[in-house]
Amino acid sequence: MVESYIKIAWRNLWRNRTFSAINIAGLTVGMTVSFTLLLYVLFQFSYDSFHKQRRDIYLMRTGAEGSRNTPVPLAGYLQKNIPEIKAVVRSTYTVSHLLKAGDKSLKLAGPNVDPNFLDVFTFPLIKGQRKLKDPNVIVLTESTARKLFGDAEPIGQIVTLDMAHPLVVEGVVKDPPANSSIRFSYLLSWSFCEVIMPWVKENQWGNFSLQTYVQLLPTADPAVVSRKVRDILHKQNGIVAETSFLTIHPMSQWKLYGKMKEGKVVGGEIASVRLFGLLALGILLIACVNFINLSTAQSERRAKEVGVRKSVGADRHMLIGQFMSESMLVVFISLILSVGCMWLVLPGFNALANSALKLSLAPAYFWIAVVGLAIVTGIISGSYPAFVLSSFRPVKVLKGGLVEIKGSFISRQTLVVFQFSLAIILILVTIVIYRQLDFIRSRPLGYDPKGLVNVELEGKVYDDYNTFRQEATATGAAVNGSVMMSSIAEVGGSVWGLKWPGQLPGEENTTFGILTATENFAATFGVQIKEGRDFQSAGDSLSILLNEAAVKVMHLREPVVGQQIVLNGQTRTITGVAKDFVWEMAYVPTSAMVIPYNPGWRGSITFKLNPHLSVSEGMARLEKAYHKLNPDFPFEYTFVDQAYEQKYASEKLLGTLINIFAGLAILISCMGLLGLSVFAAARRKKEIGIRKVMGAGVAQVTMLLSKDFLKPVLIAIMIASPVASYIMLQWLHLYTYRISLEWWMYASAGIAAVMIALLTVSIQSVRAALMNPVKALRSE
Repeated sequence: MVESYIKIAWRNLWRNRTFSAINIAGLTVGMTVSFTLLLYVLFQFSYDSFHKQRRDIYLMRTGAEGSRNTPVPLAGYLQKNIPEIKAVVRSTYTVSHLLKAGDKSLKLAGPNVDPNFLDVFTFPLIKGQRKLKDPNVIVLTESTARKLFGDAEPIGQIVTLDMAHPLVVEGVVKDPPANSSIRFSYLLSWSFCEVIMPWVKENQWGNFSLQTYVQLLPTADPAVVSRKVRDILHKQNGIVAETSFLTIHPMSQWKLYGKMKEGKVVGGEIASVRLFGLLALGILLIACVNFINLSTAQSERRAKEVGVRKSVGADRHMLIGQFMSESMLVVFISLILSVGCMWLVLPGFNALANSALKLSLAPAYFWIAVVGLAIVTGIISGSYPAFVLSSFRPVKVLKGGLVEIKGSFISRQTLVVFQFSLAIILILVTIVIYRQLDFIRSRPLGYDPKGLVNVELEGKVYDDYNTFRQEATATGAAVNGSVMMSSIAEVGGSVWGLKWPGQLPGEENTTFGILTATENFAATFGVQIKEGRDFQSAGDSLSILLNEAAVKVMHLREPVVGQQIVLNGQTRTITGVAKDFVWEMAYVPTSAMVIPYNPGWRGSITFKLNPHLSVSEGMARLEKAYHKLNPDFPFEYTFVDQAYEQKYASEKLLGTLINIFAGLAILISCMGLLGLSVFAAARRKKEIGIRKVMGAGVAQVTMLLSKDFLKPVLIAIMIASPVASYIMLQWLHLYTYRISLEWWMYASAGIAAVMIALLTVSIQSVRAALMNPVKALRSE
């Protein structure tokens, strides 16, 4: 019986291959997009799930915004005073170093960690040991070991770090999987950190520079631990709990719920993941709506077939089985094609979304979900025409002519409204996202990013940065340069505990952004000095610049220049006030910042390239000056304008993906409209012939066939506009600097939808209008 159903279903699909092709194409596109997004969503939810003890692992976070920076002595205090904690792991941030083994050199990143790091986190050991106790050892990942040593035995081999520190390879671990929040190419011991950074041994509670992880006992109550750790900072160094407190953040929330406010998790990447999940569902629904619409329309032409089959003994269940078989056949053909399409599009999607999705690594539950969704799609899409058609009375349908299912026209119109509403919402969302991005990009930065290049300081260049700066300007590569803690586009440091004239009780806990710099800071970046002067020489070693926001926070009296403030125990003189410049995200107000002269806290040097040279020529000269001092290190740099653009990578990704999905949603919807217009033209063929004989022109016939399809699109515009408004207002409220929703956005989306629908329908309408009426009336 099943074999018979499939044979008949295949014949019917081939007989009606135009409709079948439209159905299969629409479902294939819809499934490809939906299943790709489903794979992405499941991948995001799988982050860190491979750790065996993931339910007991937490990250210590500080302050209302949940900074990952924690004090150096915190780990020892927690281990000693919180009995619910089984283990504490300290880790520096992942930093790039030059690894050299024989004639091979690699610039890779890794952290310094406590010896118990590999006991708490599940990164399986492949060979060797994982003690990480001695300062002169290193543990490599499998890929790093292969790059450095090939097929040779890595254990016991020497790897030189930054051309200065020989380390013995103690062990090799598996590479962190793609869904790991913790990424590294090697692990260095904590004792090595104490050698190269002696300050980590100092018991300074004000030094927030490390990450601290804790593993709770299986019986521990996280709520109890959270209460116990909250006020530790206040007890140890007097920082008030309201402005800086400790919280524990479970591993299950690191990836998707990383955003905190007032010490509580308020979201994070989960918002985008949910949006992609809704997009997957919406696009699959649009494809299903197409299938239902076309199946219903096509089924009305098969009324005689139903009548004949019933008259020769077919019962209702047999007919339902036949129609469901056809539906499932279309769905599973589309499913097979969509899997092939996914295999083709995943590399592009990975590049766009910065992900590492692979069909070969997809978990079993993904394939179960895919097959389950395909079956549900087939059942939903085939049920309506199957149950309605199978209920026809044979006497009625055998009288001749086309039979229209009661209410089918209204149903089809409703479904067209639904799918175009989703498509128009996506169009509006795309317009708003791109307008918001343009708006925040157009905000004046307060400095000129053009021609600014940031070069990492390492090796001899780190020690002799002044020679490098002088060499760069002497060769004409750059006109200015300033040594800094980090790039102006990547400031992440903060400081509190400052003292200033007229300070009120409690204000010592005010947090300021901090960016260390040296001479020519303002001249290099083009920052305007409102009052006073820029750093000029090493004689400014106890000088400091403030931005306008900092002056307001400190409520300093005029003149500001010459007043003194205390930073980290040092009294510094204010030599200048810089006009506010953007150092965080452009959609938030400029926060208070202090800029102390401090070449000791140096990580990079920013140059202003010579505007009279091409960028390539300037960079070539700069690289030559760098390698003159550092021949063994790769020349690594970033352009400040590109680093600034990276701050909006997630918004750009969101806009790009929604733009693509909006286009695909419209494409699928148009496939459905095209199929329905083909059906409408065939159904009204005789009417069109009569109208043409009576004198109707091509334009009149085209309008006659098009108007029924434009009405649901216009209704969709009215439905989609308020829904899209609500969604985008919620999104825009995340930004302090934001656009307003304007009438032209709705008009643009509406006109685009109408024009696309009209163009799609007109293709078949014009074709029908140009048909010879004799052919249509031949049987009359």
